[in-house]
Amino acid sequence: MKPSTAILVAAAAVATVTTLSAERRHRETMRLAKEQHRQRLELGVAGLHQQLLADAAADSEQWEIWGKGERTPEETRRTIKVNRQVCLTQLTHTLELVSLDELLVRARALMERPAVRKFWTETRDFRSRETQTPESSAFISVLDRELAAATRKASAADEVAAEVSS
Repeated sequence: MKPSTAILVAAAAVATVTTLSAERRHRETMRLAKEQHRQRLELGVAGLHQQLLADAAADSEQWEIWGKGERTPEETRRTIKVNRQVCLTQLTHTLELVSLDELLVRARALMERPAVRKFWTETRDFRSRETQTPESSAFISVLDRELAAATRKASAADEVAAEVSS
């Protein structure tokens, strides 16, 4: 092969590799831009949802929208506030702002509260039907496990208290 032909072949190979690399970088940049856009939209919607819940918790006229059955206004307010905490925890998980270990700690802390356990028991099925993403499924599984653990712990504490009072 002539030196000039070898140089042309080498130049063509370098140009091909450079073009493929640029295309790959462009695709990755576009993928990241779409993901960032999705996250911004999700944050915006979550902000609106949090504001709606805050308004509902503060406005007794809205309680009948949120109330179920024979809930008192205080129970309705508490339910709305718990919903805000659960939604915020789910959002931080969905946006990957917390690791799985951090999510477990947060879920455990939430489920230590009787109001959260009651809320999750009442709304878990709706939430699982409402969202069908891998992130939401993982979130629901974590909260389910922590609910079961907290329920066992609370039952054991109740048994001990009953024995002591006997």
